Amino acid sequence: MPDAFLIPALTDPIGDYGLEIKVTEDGIQAIDLHARPPMHGTRFPRPELVEALLVRGSVHWPNETIDTFGSKVLTVPRSTRWREAVSTALDGDWCAPLLRTGYLPSTALGALRAEARALHRQLVPVWRRRTRHGRVLSLDAALGDGLSLYDLVATDVDLLERVAVGVYEDERLNAVLRGMDAGERRVVFAYAEGEGSTWTEAAAAAGAADPESFGERVRRKAKRLAAEQHRRGAQRRTAPPLEG
Repeated sequence: MPDAFLIPALTDPIGDYGLEIKVTEDGIQAIDLHARPPMHGTRFPRPELVEALLVRGSVHWPNETIDTFGSKVLTVPRSTRWREAVSTALDGDWCAPLLRTGYLPSTALGALRAEARALHRQLVPVWRRRTRHGRVLSLDAALGDGLSLYDLVATDVDLLERVAVGVYEDERLNAVLRGMDAGERRVVFAYAEGEGSTWTEAAAAAGAADPESFGERVRRKAKRLAAEQHRRGAQRRTAPPLEG
């Protein structure tokens, strides 16, 4: 794999000058601060840190490029909100050490990932953010397959503490979702909050080690739980009244 790359200038990523860098064992070293104009179609394969530097100045990149970078390099879900967070983080000062010292450690990628996640949290609507008592969610939150959060808790909905825009996620809601363990519930809530547009992305946002298989497992379990809730609801509606 080649260890030298040409990237856009950090101070003017869409300008006329570039920056030649060399990949080291634990980071990136600047070689030429005033290299020839950068070619964005630079050769593959590229280390993730180089990829991040190339995609910086992302205002001129197609949305798909930002989404792909976020998904593959930063391991965050694809969505309009995540795209804005990733794009804003890329244009931040995570790579400032390369300008100051001519060297950028590999840990900068972790700082970029953390900044993107922090920005995403700020972009999440207030009613979807965690509170001191839990998290506020709408029962109308879609879970795919024609399901909503309401479908998973329908027969026990009166147990939940209501607020104007939804319900608190607290131990009562967790008890209603008793068919799932804590990790599976995190995926459900991530999906309900729009942390991913697919179960795989929701599982990744929830920190699953194998998002694809775990997300599919949770999706199937959610469908089973919803079917069980509908069955119980039908039983209640058709049960004969108790004799006084």
